[in-house]
Amino acid sequence: MATLPLGYFPVAANFHLFEILADTDKVVTGEEVLTAWKQKATTLDDNATQAVPGLVLIQDTLLAMGGLGVVDIPCDDLYSANGATRHLATISSALHGGLHFTTEVILAAAFLMPMLKATNFAYPFRACETPLQYAYKKMGNEEYAKQHTYAIMAAEGRMDNFNTFMTGKFGKVAKIPDRLQSLGYDLGALLETRPPTIKMVDIGGGRGELLLEIKEAFSELKAEDLIVQEFNEDLGDMDGFIVTNWDYRGKNTHPVTGAFIYHLSHILRNLPDLDAVRLLQKVAEAMAPYSRILVHESTKSVNYAFLHSTMMELFGGRERNESDWREIAAVSGLRVTFLACPALGEGVIQLQKPW
Repeated sequence: MATLPLGYFPVAANFHLFEILADTDKVVTGEEVLTAWKQKATTLDDNATQAVPGLVLIQDTLLAMGGLGVVDIPCDDLYSANGATRHLATISSALHGGLHFTTEVILAAAFLMPMLKATNFAYPFRACETPLQYAYKKMGNEEYAKQHTYAIMAAEGRMDNFNTFMTGKFGKVAKIPDRLQSLGYDLGALLETRPPTIKMVDIGGGRGELLLEIKEAFSELKAEDLIVQEFNEDLGDMDGFIVTNWDYRGKNTHPVTGAFIYHLSHILRNLPDLDAVRLLQKVAEAMAPYSRILVHESTKSVNYAFLHSTMMELFGGRERNESDWREIAAVSGLRVTFLACPALGEGVIQLQKPW
């Protein structure tokens, strides 16, 4: 039952309620929040917020947020910001992450058991045959019922929301080079052994945050050395790196050939095992003797059970543990040459060709 208030989270985000409470920074009534929103709405270039909400909707939404602990409610119809409110108001990736988990994730979770019963408990799911597609099928949307989750999100105009979430993943505690160093992986020492022509490729790299963090730490890396290969064609040109379009599922498409490092950050967990192997095999075909793949993923454990469930219900993917990575590497024609799978935080797995 504790999950039911989550349905109001997109409402709170749509009407900027976290931002209003954080800016007000005092105890206010629902009427005062509504008045503040009306004033704020005149400055917003956002069609989604132009419909005027009723007072009861504002009050019930704030009450639900209080039940979630992201708003303080000292007494009936009085509301104030707390630390969680301010976090959501100032860290855009946190707010957009909340939107992702309270839209697609909740919808898929609601149809998990109905789909299992309808398919005689066939499991695990395939990439385009998850509870999310089943939900749209039951709602009569045959178009979405046949599409991949990311395609559905794009059609709904939600990829910017998702990319903003992934930019910060609720607020990272360390940048990529520092995190790798803490795991015992010395990226600086590796770069000293680089071949004459270095290319670093981030497959599915979104807006290039990973490469920009590495570039910040290693000034010798130039923009022409850093390549984001992204399925999303709408990213356009960006500063600090090169953007190319690549859909690994295409029959005659390939990643950049002979790169020094291929990064896969939170990509393989979105894929069922067979699809993950297909992607790794395509990258392996493009690798040179000095090439390596760095997989950045969380570890399958009780700490990330919610992520494992999310990956399965939306994509047929999964979080993986050490034995899973070694098995997938072997099937892909690769070998694990470094592995750190912490119980908390992102790990790293280095894969190379078995030369």
